[in-house]
Amino acid sequence: MVSAAGLTLADPAAARPGTTDVAATTRPRPAPTASERLFPAPGFGSLRELDAESPVVRLNPRQSAIGSLLVAGVRSAAWEDEQLSAGAQQSDGLTAGTVVLTPGNRPLVGVQDGAGIVSLRHVRLLRRALFVAGEMPLTVGVNDGAAAAVAARSETGLRSVLYVARIGSVLELRAEFVPADGLDAAIWAMFGFTMTTPLDQRVLLR
Repeated sequence: MVSAAGLTLADPAAARPGTTDVAATTRPRPAPTASERLFPAPGFGSLRELDAESPVVRLNPRQSAIGSLLVAGVRSAAWEDEQLSAGAQQSDGLTAGTVVLTPGNRPLVGVQDGAGIVSLRHVRLLRRALFVAGEMPLTVGVNDGAAAAVAARSETGLRSVLYVARIGSVLELRAEFVPADGLDAAIWAMFGFTMTTPLDQRVLLR
């Protein structure tokens, strides 16, 4: 440009103050996924035994989705699905609440021959489950061979239970401890499992 002082090669745009892309600096970050919100926990198979000092392990997405989660040595199991339908079964076959069925018409959670079983193919139907130890240690296993044990009693004589929660696409297992003489129904209630009345499927299918 030409000025009274003569010719200058300065770019007029350079003299203007810089501008800031406000939209770029204030763009909200995506909400974290369920897995991103998880606190660090040992992977399932990295601990041989769960106890009061090391109570938590977490399955990876593959372990959480293939085959079945088996929990041997249970006295009873309770469950709750995504619709908050809740039920329970004892090792002698007695049941309470609602049996949650998968699309294949199999129980999502149940007890067979003293072992609790969670159908992992349909794990996204599950919200949480609870397995109460009998007189033998709980032994937990999945399809890839990973396993862990929980003693039937803690060092202080409390009864062990295994609390299973689905967080996003993975299952988290936690050893908890309750009074040794607690009845199953009382233990389920301690963890907030409220048995629901089953709905007659003939009504739902009309």
